[in-house]
Amino acid sequence: MAFSGEHHLRMKALASELFQFRIGELATMTGVSTRQLRYWESKGIISSLEREGEQDARVYNYTAYVTVAAIKEFLDDGYTLKGAVKKTKEYQENWRVLHDVMHNAVKGVVLLDNKPVVDLGFFNEDETQRLYATIDKNNQVKYLVQAWPSDAKSIE
Repeated sequence: MAFSGEHHLRMKALASELFQFRIGELATMTGVSTRQLRYWESKGIISSLEREGEQDARVYNYTAYVTVAAIKEFLDDGYTLKGAVKKTKEYQENWRVLHDVMHNAVKGVVLLDNKPVVDLGFFNEDETQRLYATIDKNNQVKYLVQAWPSDAKSIE
């Protein structure tokens, strides 16, 4: 299997920093009023993106969306704003680790025995085995270790 030249395109599709939302859209998506969003921004809890030109509408990225949605969940669970922000920051550290691992671990999608599987890279230090993952009919993750090079074919 050759390293897929399409890998960068797949990773770009997962690039959450490309998602942007106007303040009204963010309010609708999260159930938080635009007034609250402006207040949270004034307190440094969230921040809008810098925009060039004369555009005044606030625009937020995916990170702001996740932050707002998490804070809203914690507020709904009875946390104070300060507590909800603290809890959200704790969760964001965990999410960052998960994101970084997934971003660096996933090498692409390949066909193995005519079935698409996720290529997770080399399984051992001497790079003679490759690790693949798939989902079975019971929605369980299954791992496959194959000798390298294998019969896996890149999906282009």
